[in-house]
Amino acid sequence: MRSHRLVLAALSTCCLLAALGAGAAGAAQVAYVEGGQVWISTLDGASKRSLSGPSPDEKTWTETAQAENGTVIGVRREPGKIGTLNATQLWGPDGSTIGYGSLTAKPGRTSYAYPVTLNLSPDGKIVTYGYSNWSGFGLETKYEFGTYAEGSSNWYIEPFDIEGAESGTLSGSRLVARSGSEVIVQNATGQPPYSKEFTPWFSWTGLRRAEVSANGKVLAVEVESGGHDVVAMFPVAGLGGALDELSACDLPTQGDASEVSLSADGTAMAWHDARGVVVAGTPVWFATPEAAICNLSSPPVVISTTGRMPSLGNSTAAVPPSTGGGGGGGTGGGAPPVPAAAPPKKGDDQKGGGKGADAPTLSPLPKTVKASTLANGLPITVKVTKAGQVTAVGKVGAQIVAKGGVKAKRAGKVTLRLKATKAWSKRLGQLAGKKLKVTVTAPGGTAKFTRTLG
Repeated sequence: MRSHRLVLAALSTCCLLAALGAGAAGAAQVAYVEGGQVWISTLDGASKRSLSGPSPDEKTWTETAQAENGTVIGVRREPGKIGTLNATQLWGPDGSTIGYGSLTAKPGRTSYAYPVTLNLSPDGKIVTYGYSNWSGFGLETKYEFGTYAEGSSNWYIEPFDIEGAESGTLSGSRLVARSGSEVIVQNATGQPPYSKEFTPWFSWTGLRRAEVSANGKVLAVEVESGGHDVVAMFPVAGLGGALDELSACDLPTQGDASEVSLSADGTAMAWHDARGVVVAGTPVWFATPEAAICNLSSPPVVISTTGRMPSLGNSTAAVPPSTGGGGGGGTGGGAPPVPAAAPPKKGDDQKGGGKGADAPTLSPLPKTVKASTLANGLPITVKVTKAGQVTAVGKVGAQIVAKGGVKAKRAGKVTLRLKATKAWSKRLGQLAGKKLKVTVTAPGGTAKFTRTLG
C-alpha cells in the first residue's frame, strides 16, 4: 500500500482513461544539462549534440527548458553568485540561436536565488522561473517564494511576479504550482501565465512539485516519502479536473527522483534519478491498486549518467539535416558539433563581415596580432543592432584557444575582450605564426575574421 497520503479536492469513480500509447511520438527529443553545457538528444539516446558548447566566460550552463515547439532556453550563471548575474540563450527547434537575454527580478532584495524551476510557453516566447529570494538581516530577514514570468529573449525589465506560487511548471500556458502542501492551478481567464488567479486542486503531505502534460491527461507528483523523493503518476480528466487515487502508481525509479517532464500529448516522460537522465513511455493504466509500480508503455532508457534537468519537446536539433546525425551515441558522447557561424562576405574580412538580417560589424584590427595579447584579452569592438549577449570564440585549427563575451544593453557599440582559455594561457608562445580564426555571435547574426598571431 502507498505510504504517502493524498487528499483530493475531487474524486472520480468514472472509468479509467484508455492506454496512452506505447510510443514517444509526442516528444521528439530531450534537452538537458551535462558537464556545464546544454545538450539535446533523441529519446533512444542514439543521437545527441551540445547546443551551447562550452561557456564563453566564467559562467556555467546550469539550467535548461524546452517548449512544446522545440525551442530551448539555457541559463548561464557564475557558480556561487546570486541569481541576477545570469545570461540566457534561446535556440530554435533546429538548434540555431534565435535570441539572448537575462532572467530578471524585482529589485530591493538582499539576495536572489533563481531559477529554482524553469519553463517555456508552448511557442517558446515566454519563460517562467521559480525564485527563492530574501531581504533584511537577522530577525528582520524576510523570505519570498514564487514564480516570475517574462519574455524569453531581449528582456531587461522587471518580470511579472506571481508571489507564493512555488515550484511552478507549465501545462500549455497555465501555471501549475505549489502553495504549501497544496497543488494550485492557474485559472484559464486573463492571459496566463501573466495571472495571479489560481484554484486549489489537491493536497499531499510532503509535496515537492507537480507536472501536467499539455493535453491535461497525465499528472506526475513529486513528493518526499520516508526520507526519499518519489514520483506518483495519475491519469487525469483535464487540468485541475478529477483524478482517481486507485489508478495511481509509482515510477520505477532508482534513488531520489525529481525533475519530471511530460510530453505535450502525455505519451512520453523524462526524469532525473540516481541513474542520471532517464526517458520512458508514460504508464499503461490499470484498475488494480495492488499493482503499485507503474507499467510503462516503453522501458526506461538512460540518456546521460551525469545529466540533469531533462525537458521534453519537439526539437529536431539532435539530428541536424546538414549532417544527418548528432554528436555520437552513448552518454555525453564525443565533441559537440556546435552549429557553425556563417562565413564572412568576400572582401570584407578587415571589418569582420557577417551574415544575418542584423549581423554585427567589427571595428578594424591589425592583420597581425601578438599572441601574448590574448593573456589579458584582445579588445574587439562590435556594433550591434539590438540588445543581447555578444560572444567571441577564437580557434587555431580545431582547438578553441580564446573566448570572450559582453552584454549589449542597447543597439550600438560594445567592446569585449578575447582572452586565452585556461588551457592556453601559459603557452601562448606556441601559437606564434598560427592563424587565429574568430567568430563573433550577436543578436541578429554572426561575423568572422582571421588574423595572424605574431
